[in-house]
Amino acid sequence: MSLTKIGSIGINTGIAFAGVTTIATLNGSDSVLSVGGTVNFVSDVSIGGTVSIAGTLTYEDVTNVDAVGLITARDGINVGSGITLSVDGDIFATGVVTATTFSGAFSGDGSALTGVANTDVIFPDKISLGDSSVGSINVGLGSDLQIFHNGSHSFLTNSTGGLYSRSDEILLQSNTGNENYIVGTLNGSVELYHNNSKKLETASGGVTVTGTVAATSYTGDGSSLTGIAAGITTSNAATMSGITTVLDLSKDDFKITVSGITTVDVRGGQEGNSHTLRIHNSGITTVGFSTYFLFPSGAAPIIPTADGTISLISFTVDRQGAVGLATQLLAGSSVNFS
Repeated sequence: MSLTKIGSIGINTGIAFAGVTTIATLNGSDSVLSVGGTVNFVSDVSIGGTVSIAGTLTYEDVTNVDAVGLITARDGINVGSGITLSVDGDIFATGVVTATTFSGAFSGDGSALTGVANTDVIFPDKISLGDSSVGSINVGLGSDLQIFHNGSHSFLTNSTGGLYSRSDEILLQSNTGNENYIVGTLNGSVELYHNNSKKLETASGGVTVTGTVAATSYTGDGSSLTGIAAGITTSNAATMSGITTVLDLSKDDFKITVSGITTVDVRGGQEGNSHTLRIHNSGITTVGFSTYFLFPSGAAPIIPTADGTISLISFTVDRQGAVGLATQLLAGSSVNFS
């Protein structure tokens, strides 16, 4: 059956079709269309009211559905077998999801995401992680490097291999940056600080220390040390004959080779310092001492005169010389070797 202008017959109480009906144009605002069979629309259908479908609405060979207003699906939307839009706002997709941007929160581990490189993820503000007793940031398959804060202290923990910190300049500073602890510079020095005052600095030739060095022991001969006496310093006087031999008491040990007659005198010295004097005879020799030398017996010891004999005398500065005050040396008896 084909109706071309059913609205012209003035029926507004309802129209019922039981078979296959083909309608070219359907107009009316008060009529009720009841279809018991199949209705084919050969042109556009415009419905100003509500369409209620109790069964299933099937679209065949439809390429586009254009909805000007809001589409509401009460039980969700299924697109084939791959996409489901749930009523609570979740989207489930079993295929590939392509998007130009993302916003909001994400869930899941993201292990199957591809095309996300470290240069592609940019955080314009910051990353905030909560306190933890283990690594909040874990690096390595076995979480070998961990960075975390436990609420009181911060930790950088490495469990395998070495922990390398690489920079052309490394500074270990206070929280405010006002004080240095350690400063290291490429091709330059390494500096150690105490209360922001530099105490040790390395250099190409060694180490410079500012302040007092306290140590339980030292190694080496100390021959290059300055400002201190390294061991016993010896003064080798020339061969003396018939003159006065003066000992400079800035030295510790003296060795003189004497020929003929000579008198031993001194200059300088510091109270309490001890010295030794070795006298080697070259030929027949007579050696005397200035009045600065005080001996236990009250008189100078007898020094052997024979050629090749050696005499050893030790003495201590009891009193330094000053204006109007003579130097006083406490000497021991001579020990003779031949």
